Amino acid sequence: MLAGMEGVSTFASEVDEAFWVVNIITLGLFIVTIGTMLYFLYRYRKSKNPPENTQNIEHYTPIEIAWTVIPTILLGIVFYYGLESLRTQRTMPTGPDTIQIEVEAKRWSWSFKYANGKKSPELIVPINRDIKLNMTAPIDDVLHGFYVAAFRTKQDVLPGETTYLWFNATKKGKFDIQCTEYCGTRHAFMMSSVIVMDENEYEEWLNPKQAPEKEIGLEILENNGCLGCHSLDGTIVLGPPLNDIYNKEVTVINNSKQKTIIRDDAYIKDSILNPDHNIVDGFYQGIMPSFKGELSDEEINDIIKYIKGEIHSTPEIQQEVKLDGKTIVENNGCLGCHSIDGSKIVGPSFKNIYQRSVTINVNGNIKEILSEEQYLRTSIFNSNAAIVEGYYPGIMPSFKNILSDKEVEAIIEYMKTLK
Repeated sequence: MLAGMEGVSTFASEVDEAFWVVNIITLGLFIVTIGTMLYFLYRYRKSKNPPENTQNIEHYTPIEIAWTVIPTILLGIVFYYGLESLRTQRTMPTGPDTIQIEVEAKRWSWSFKYANGKKSPELIVPINRDIKLNMTAPIDDVLHGFYVAAFRTKQDVLPGETTYLWFNATKKGKFDIQCTEYCGTRHAFMMSSVIVMDENEYEEWLNPKQAPEKEIGLEILENNGCLGCHSLDGTIVLGPPLNDIYNKEVTVINNSKQKTIIRDDAYIKDSILNPDHNIVDGFYQGIMPSFKGELSDEEINDIIKYIKGEIHSTPEIQQEVKLDGKTIVENNGCLGCHSIDGSKIVGPSFKNIYQRSVTINVNGNIKEILSEEQYLRTSIFNSNAAIVEGYYPGIMPSFKNILSDKEVEAIIEYMKTLK
């Protein structure tokens, strides 16, 4: 069973009840309407009821009253159950025991801030306590939707505005948070979790007696959603990777002019506070928000210290990440257009694709080539450069700046296995 499928908040049963009422009434109306139609088709079929015998009935008062009054009553029932469940969800708790948590949604991560100033990338709450979320997004961000299916609750999060949501979890565990408003390139990756625990565990987590051993700079990056766009292992996501960048040269675009600079302390701090000032070549401006006013100088210095070299001291980062080509293909939607069993969909099948003879169209010139590594790499990064005969240009997007060279190599290795 999916976690929380049964509903694990105090008002989940009311929401489920409203859905069941609507579904049962709808099913009943469907059976009556379609059943009556089928009966009439059989009872008054032409072979048994010649047209000349048909009477012209202008109206029949009892049935007219029935089909007006009965649907009105049913709609009233639906309205009552829907209103009661909505009233419960929209009446915010105000008691002294209510825990209020600040929520920030931004492309493409969630950040949760507690009363004592502590932040986390996951929502940590105690069981059987009223939790009120005060939610917002940066003024220059986009619309997001906070949705926890297990709690039967959803609320849009608006840039520059504050919206509210509350719940009281009745079961310990880990439950998914999803964004339900399409918010751009990595919308599908904008996920987090609600972790429900005992009251004493929550208090220990919120106010630990012993300071955690976790690297401070890494924790700041996690809590502020930085790792949703910047990887620590060299993988290209939406922003440049953060590993092995300190004091290294980088080509940037500044006021439409290209120049080479060193990634020193000043550059990193400026990139955090003024992200559109120097855009790394190959990436886009207007995606990363400014953290001016959100991160203190001390926090920015902790991030810089982490990037300087402590990044290599974390065991999880030292361990080489093995990329799985099959997973990359699945996660990036490739199998929506390319089959792996030889069947033709929108694009050529991946089955036997490696070293397969293909006829391609290059700028109007038809030629036959061997589908080798360089061709596959070019097709991924520049999808319209060589169109396989029988297919159309402009359908497959370019995965340049979306997939890294290592990820493409992993995909090609996976393709070699599809015989």
